[in-house]
Amino acid sequence: MKNKNALFHGLLTLLFLSLLLIVTVYVPAVSLLTIWLIPVPLMYLTAKFSWPYGLAGFIAAAAVLLIILPGPGAVIPIFFMIIGCVMGEIIHRKKPAFAVLLGGSLASIAVLILYLAFSVLVMKFNPITAFKDIASQSIELSLNQFGSLLNQDKGKLLEFYRNQLDYLGYLAPSLLVMIGVFYSLIVELIALPLLRLLKVDVPGWIPFRSWQVPRSLIWLYLFVLVIQLFVPAESGTSFYTALINIEFVFQILLAIQGLSFIFYFMYVKKVPIAVPILITVVVLIFSFPLLQLVWILGIIDLGFNLRKRIRGKQ
Repeated sequence: MKNKNALFHGLLTLLFLSLLLIVTVYVPAVSLLTIWLIPVPLMYLTAKFSWPYGLAGFIAAAAVLLIILPGPGAVIPIFFMIIGCVMGEIIHRKKPAFAVLLGGSLASIAVLILYLAFSVLVMKFNPITAFKDIASQSIELSLNQFGSLLNQDKGKLLEFYRNQLDYLGYLAPSLLVMIGVFYSLIVELIALPLLRLLKVDVPGWIPFRSWQVPRSLIWLYLFVLVIQLFVPAESGTSFYTALINIEFVFQILLAIQGLSFIFYFMYVKKVPIAVPILITVVVLIFSFPLLQLVWILGIIDLGFNLRKRIRGKQ
């Protein structure tokens, strides 16, 4: 009976996933929505019946994909299906929501690295270099057209923007991690309510105001800053790339800590939830100046245990 039930759900899952893949491939206008839903069917099948059923669904969906999209393009949707299987298995094992996010993020990052390696080594195409070249040409064209309105030396402006693009190129590993985590987070936020409606036992999130990074992070961050101060790294070296990527990741984590503290403070003061959400949106829009203030707030929160002090006053 269980096998028949699993087969029935598997066929429905395959049908729904096939429709999603067809829409994604042949209706590009809708693909920006469907790419977030592609992992959900296999996540459901794996979470409900464990990984062998999810693997069988993955193989069947991959066969359908090769029929509707023959060639190298079929590799891209497989990325989304792998994430669905991994996150579904973690849900099946009754792990917390953060474990599901971690597993999905690691799977996303691993597949992205494989895609990047395949693109560079086999296809002889480096997307990072291509992006830098296109962006540099666009900036140069814009400066040639509107540079006279800026009352500045176009050569210096072009050099400045090219340096910024080089810096983004060095941050490629961190950006790869951020893409993997962001995609997995959005997929999980979409999938968990849907799976709950489908009678799958899914974990719940702890409130964002309760999110905290380990206090040891502040000392690791200070250690990186000290290394940068006393052991200068030459731009372009592996040591330089490693340092700026570690610093960037730490700053993002401290910014999350700062935003979490804002939510906590507003919750204690009984401020409507719309206020910290609005603050977060403003911080993300004006990220360059405001994110620095937020991660400094995260450092203060970790270093001086502001939440404990607020609880004490309460």
